[in-house]
Amino acid sequence: MRTFLAPVLLLAAVLAAAAQGAPGPGTPAGAAAPPPARPLTAAAADLGARLTWDPLTATGYLERNGHRAAFKLGVSPWILDGTELARLDPVELRDGSPTLTAAAAAALRSWFSRKEEEKASQFHVAAILIDPGHGGKDPGALADHVIGGARRRIVEKDLALTVGLRIRDRLKERWPTRTVLMTRETDVYPTLEDRVEIANSLELGKNDAVIYVSIHANASFNKNARGFEVWYLNPDYRRKLVDGSELPDSDKDIAPILNAMLEEEFTTESVLLAKRILDGMGTVVRDASPNRGLRAEEWFVVRNAKMPSVLVEVGFLTNPLDAALLAEADYLRSLADGIYTGIVDFVDYFENRKGPSSP
Repeated sequence: MRTFLAPVLLLAAVLAAAAQGAPGPGTPAGAAAPPPARPLTAAAADLGARLTWDPLTATGYLERNGHRAAFKLGVSPWILDGTELARLDPVELRDGSPTLTAAAAAALRSWFSRKEEEKASQFHVAAILIDPGHGGKDPGALADHVIGGARRRIVEKDLALTVGLRIRDRLKERWPTRTVLMTRETDVYPTLEDRVEIANSLELGKNDAVIYVSIHANASFNKNARGFEVWYLNPDYRRKLVDGSELPDSDKDIAPILNAMLEEEFTTESVLLAKRILDGMGTVVRDASPNRGLRAEEWFVVRNAKMPSVLVEVGFLTNPLDAALLAEADYLRSLADGIYTGIVDFVDYFENRKGPSSP
């Protein structure tokens, strides 16, 4: 049996709505009778809720926008979102069909609306920008190796695009209502300025956020250098995130304070995003390639993106062992899946924590 750890909550909105629709035993003679109970299917349609009803167990629930009100025939209270108990008029059988009173319907409408308002006020990652590095005239790093007895050239722009496209596809499949963008989807060359402008120019709602993930591969004169790593902006670097000229005159003096607060927040979130992605990659790569950890640097895309942003290095093309891995389609899919998992973990954290992310 499930145990409800939360206390029994007699919700003020629920009780108020119920009280308005249900006169007590002292109702004066001649007072208007409450509206009759309606079939549960019709009440659900009016609420814009999906009805699930099991006549064998005499239980069911109404669900709207991810919020669920569960009931058992003839029993009050109802169970709201699995933790809250609300004493509403129970569902009753009339002429063999379940029915709902007007008072209970009004209370449920109030509850659904309140929960949706609460959700709208929470911070939301509305857009995710995937940036496959280089492209077109800019191949990025490249190296020639003998792999499986044949000489092959491994090119950074190609593997970055392969990884980026799979991340995009998986994110769109998971979150069809979110905006998932690519700085390029083919072998073209957007400039560095073009890439960050795509992210910085996105129109977002008051509580919306965007994250930026750039995909690259490494190279080194040291042929022994190998492994994957994730970079974020050096916390000592100072960006202009708040334009004081756009603030009211009374607030212009606090622009530097707001800028520092926002910069600190973006840095913290970038580190968390980098850590989640690094962990996701580590889970799929395991001991196939070394985990080189988190690193801080002032790469162009991360210092100019006005949002949480990271740069992922998936391995060293100049290392024979890493190059052999990066030449395999299955390994690139695994890397993409690890990065995808890290993004999902970060978004879950970002949206479920308390408080807004910016001043």
